[in-house]
Amino acid sequence: MRIVVCEDDIHERKVIQEVMKESFAEMSVEIEVRYFFDGEHLLESVYQGEKYDLYLLDIVLGHGRNGVETAQELRKHNPEAMIIFLTNSKEYAIEAFEVGAIHYLIKPVTKETIREILERWRLRTDQQTDCLEIPDGKEIRKFVKSQILYIRSRDRGIEIHLKSHKWDAWVKYPFGEIEKKLEALPQFVRIARGFLVNMDNVQKIDFQECTLINGKNLLISRREQREVMNKYNDYLFFKMEQEEKVGGRVE
Repeated sequence: MRIVVCEDDIHERKVIQEVMKESFAEMSVEIEVRYFFDGEHLLESVYQGEKYDLYLLDIVLGHGRNGVETAQELRKHNPEAMIIFLTNSKEYAIEAFEVGAIHYLIKPVTKETIREILERWRLRTDQQTDCLEIPDGKEIRKFVKSQILYIRSRDRGIEIHLKSHKWDAWVKYPFGEIEKKLEALPQFVRIARGFLVNMDNVQKIDFQECTLINGKNLLISRREQREVMNKYNDYLFFKMEQEEKVGGRVE
């Protein structure tokens, strides 16, 4: 992942650099960050063919284009650019979102801020690729499968728990229909009646319970224990095959 930070304040820039360094080390994320003091040099880099996944732009830059104007120019070159604005106040919020920013952050930048930035980037990146689509009245709700921790039956509907709890949801939809939608996918396993877990987001599992990557423990019903372990083993073999294909070791 390649990130651009455009910030003209030396102090703010040092803070951002330190926070990013600490955050990425803790998360073991492979990320390259490039820093620019103004929009002109950033745009020059883009015009020369450099490609970035995410742009963090200070709205108030000391000279040349401000952050919003830089974003407008980026949009002309790359309509799908993912942009997040950094600022000390909310007065430019409307302009920022008119440019299509995915977030608007009030300084100072913290480790929690960095995690939220990455989460939004992942959600936006994945949302057009592999989604669980669920009818909800006249609308179709979309949930990125890779972000789902587990789904459970509740109040004649389903409760969907995601990596980011901000996006957890309840939808009036039969649990049995969700099982049918997901039964062909090896990562989704029923651990109890009315309870599906995404094995991609499981940290460890035994006969009695599974632990999710967020530390939450979910009990496995006695009736499902043997079947869960069989499916988990099938899932592990599936993952190994996928990794071998990615690594080019399978013909």
